[in-house]
Amino acid sequence: MMAKAAMGASDPLEGALEAFIYVTFPVPASYSKKRTEACLSDSEKHTKKPDLDNVVKAICDGMDKIVFLSDSQITSIHATKVYGEIAKVEVLVREA
Repeated sequence: MMAKAAMGASDPLEGALEAFIYVTFPVPASYSKKRTEACLSDSEKHTKKPDLDNVVKAICDGMDKIVFLSDSQITSIHATKVYGEIAKVEVLVREA
């Protein structure tokens, strides 16, 4: 749904592409104040589930035939998962 909104009336991209995917997960409410601060300062990395490769696969599958014709066009993926105040996914797809 978000991919369709972002693409508007544009046709899917053709040719070789690279994708940049930045996934932000909220800090669990059960974490102490000290641990929450560590997560938000990036000194504690997000090493919990879901696995980053599974998240990337779901995002790319969701963009198939909307942002690009096929996810086989992606020749390079740069993906990161972090903790943050607000859960979100930021994606940039561009010609390689």
